[in-house]
Amino acid sequence: MTGTFTASRTNTFTDARLRAVMPEVGADFYAMANAQIISLAVAQRWTEELTFILQHEAAHGFQVQLTCPDGRRIALDYRVSGDGSIRQSGTAGGIDYYALPAGTWAFLFVDLNFNAVKIAVVQTYIRERGWALNAQAVQGEAVRDRAYSKDGYGVIRGKIGAWPT
Repeated sequence: MTGTFTASRTNTFTDARLRAVMPEVGADFYAMANAQIISLAVAQRWTEELTFILQHEAAHGFQVQLTCPDGRRIALDYRVSGDGSIRQSGTAGGIDYYALPAGTWAFLFVDLNFNAVKIAVVQTYIRERGWALNAQAVQGEAVRDRAYSKDGYGVIRGKIGAWPT
């Protein structure tokens, strides 16, 4: 007996769904700017650049990596999900950035999807903006604390490391 099997994979990405999710991600960046961890210009730039990358479906996820003055590293880890599995959505917030030590600084790391159809466009884009291509993710188990989604597409935010309470 012979048979044919097909596998299907749902992709819930649309530009409209991304536009619904990005204000929440951007609000996380702007909250860091309010606490003077990054500048307002950096928050705007990260939102713009990340939107471009996600519009081209070229990221598995991204991290905002925070380095404290004592060298301790923590991160907000965002995993992109376009398989329809995210059904709840929260609002930005829930983190007291003012509780981080003075002198804490942030870095945006993107886990690029090198198999993306439009990865060459994204690589050109980020090179033109001076992105470092040798960065690494902060390692550790991400403890989920929020999800931002629209109709099954979105990001799941988790915290890695010892965050202030």
